[in-house]
Amino acid sequence: MLFDSYPHITAAFEKMMADYGESIDKAETQKMFEINFATVFNHFGTTDLQKAQFKEYEHDNLLEPIAVPFENTCRTLKAIFDSGNKNFLYTHRGNSVYYYLKEYKLYDYFTDFITSHDGFPSKPAPDAILHLIKKHNLNPAETLMSGDREIDVMAGKNAGVYGCLFSKSERETKADFLVDDIIKIIDLG
Repeated sequence: MLFDSYPHITAAFEKMMADYGESIDKAETQKMFEINFATVFNHFGTTDLQKAQFKEYEHDNLLEPIAVPFENTCRTLKAIFDSGNKNFLYTHRGNSVYYYLKEYKLYDYFTDFITSHDGFPSKPAPDAILHLIKKHNLNPAETLMSGDREIDVMAGKNAGVYGCLFSKSERETKADFLVDDIIKIIDLG
């Protein structure tokens, strides 16, 4: 939820589909990506070869539009960090996330990171969050998992922590909190 990567992801998928002579509705495809990748792959019947090509394009940091932080991301992370609290990153993405964190000067606001390379089961499984709770001696009653997809919220809920959904539009959620601007997370403490 730190970066608005959906336009970039959608552009990578569009480029891959064009390689196969197919076009997509970008707005509809992006909404499906906001649910999860499987929704898009199932809808289009994406083959393993196409998925691999898509991943290659997705990791192209120069493919426009590039992923950029959501508005107020840096201010929010800094405020949490400056208050003595901790930020942790849990993403299904690989180590390319470090490039973006360093590029936008966000890296130093984090205490620890979990990426796909750490081998935890995918969200909404709670394993990665439970690992962070144990490793950093966190109190689940004072811990918040925030994200821009329901699987982020459910990973937190499954680990026994609060869940916060960041969404610009109203949608059904099991989250304890719903915010339309990332800066509002500060007020949840």
